[in-house]
Amino acid sequence: MNSILKIALVQSNFRVGDLNYNASKIIEVIEKAKIKKLDLLCFPEMAVSGYPPEDLLLSNAFHKQIKKVLNDILKHTAGITCIVGHPLIKEGKILNSASVIGNKKRIGTYNKNELPNYGVFDEKRYFSSGNEIFNFKIKGHKIGLSICEDIWINESKYLDKDIPDLLLNLSASPFTINKQKQRISTIKRFILKSKIPVGYCNLVGGQDELVFDGKSMFLDSNGKVVSCAKSFHEDLLVSNFPFTRNKRIKINPNINEVFDALVLGLKDYVLKNGFSKVVIGISGGVDSALVAAISVKALGCSNVLGIAMPSKYNTEISNTLAEKLCINLGIKLKTLPIQELFDLNLNLLHENIFSNPTWDITEENLQSRIRSNILMAISNKMNYMLLSTGNKSEMSMGYSTIYGDLAGGFAPLKDITKTMVYKLCTYYNRTNSKNKIPKQIITREPTAELRHDQKDSDTLPSYEILDEVLSLYIEKFWTVNEISNSLSVSKSFVRKIVNSVQRNEFKRRQGPPGVKVTDISFGKDRRFPITNGFENF
Repeated sequence: MNSILKIALVQSNFRVGDLNYNASKIIEVIEKAKIKKLDLLCFPEMAVSGYPPEDLLLSNAFHKQIKKVLNDILKHTAGITCIVGHPLIKEGKILNSASVIGNKKRIGTYNKNELPNYGVFDEKRYFSSGNEIFNFKIKGHKIGLSICEDIWINESKYLDKDIPDLLLNLSASPFTINKQKQRISTIKRFILKSKIPVGYCNLVGGQDELVFDGKSMFLDSNGKVVSCAKSFHEDLLVSNFPFTRNKRIKINPNINEVFDALVLGLKDYVLKNGFSKVVIGISGGVDSALVAAISVKALGCSNVLGIAMPSKYNTEISNTLAEKLCINLGIKLKTLPIQELFDLNLNLLHENIFSNPTWDITEENLQSRIRSNILMAISNKMNYMLLSTGNKSEMSMGYSTIYGDLAGGFAPLKDITKTMVYKLCTYYNRTNSKNKIPKQIITREPTAELRHDQKDSDTLPSYEILDEVLSLYIEKFWTVNEISNSLSVSKSFVRKIVNSVQRNEFKRRQGPPGVKVTDISFGKDRRFPITNGFENF
């Protein structure tokens, strides 16, 4: 008779390439699990190496060290069984593998069959596909393994004679809006075909532009979610198998998840790259206010420095709101006026290079680059990471200055449209009543304040319609005609926006990384040529 199996999904935050750190985390969980008398631990995809390891996989030294730390982990498995994800070289091929280890022995290894090669995924560059299923027995239960994409694509291979009692899926599935609904739908589809319950173990943490949200879960043979781990936090999800209880699992609203993704993505990028503090140019505008609020949540107010750099084009209300924001958030603000520096630069250029100059974008960009110089000097001298405050709408349209406000070590709002910026600020204020973003920052008309009485609307269409066009073009790959017909706007209007997106690819390539939250972000998702003569109709 089969006995109850005490199983845990280990939702941990690993570091890509830091093999000793990752091994120590795995061993720490194993030792704690022994005290809790757990039978089986399942770690996420590529737990040993972190995910995605990218070209580290091409290093022989990397694989040699992986083999060593796997042996170190093996020594701690007396009295417990563990499933650990890791890269493996076998017969000259690199495999994405999951090894079952227990009682200081290797029980067997499963190799990922389906290798994703779309969006941010590039697994066929590195890995060869496995082609076999793998089951093992523990306490009378037959357990099957799969890795991430395997359960999204090829469920039929588990429907043969050797059907497991439970399938464990090791995943490194990054967050995007509505991703959890997609996961549940996909896994449920597999379960309804196979009648095999599933334990889905997902990675958590930030890695460059990706954020892994966790949300590991157990689903019973009816496709119902039995239990779910925390989102955007490390967790140990324990359940007894066979499952005996089912409860309704709440799926968080999107805006909650987007904010949490930005906080975790920023936190991990800063800390995993050896920084502890950040510096932000504070303008009194909504974008820098949101970046400051996210930074405080991620790192604490004592680790955030705001720098205001007004010129004569900054209104008094902007300066007042910048001060009020920093007081509300509890961060230090330093004011460094740039008008004198701007005048010196202009005089130098006018006297030596420009003849009979008229005011244009040159003078506007010059202010932005002076500010960037100051912020980068602070970053260099004080070892603060500089955060860029530009959003996806601005970056799409080139409404940002290369080597100016586009500069920085990280851009938290890189995949956040302007309309989403306002929603996030409103959400933040609703959930942080004592540390609010001043209401006037959210309600005032957006402006770059690089000339007298400047407004974003002088150059850009309303953000509401702009962001709709951008979403359909960038994330859905719609044509000009399709967008025009869908939104009931002129083709010339849409074409102007599309041309701006295309023309400013060179700027985005030189900008910093930022958190991915949509299906198509600027980065690995979208690889358009800079030199590009195609016209979209």
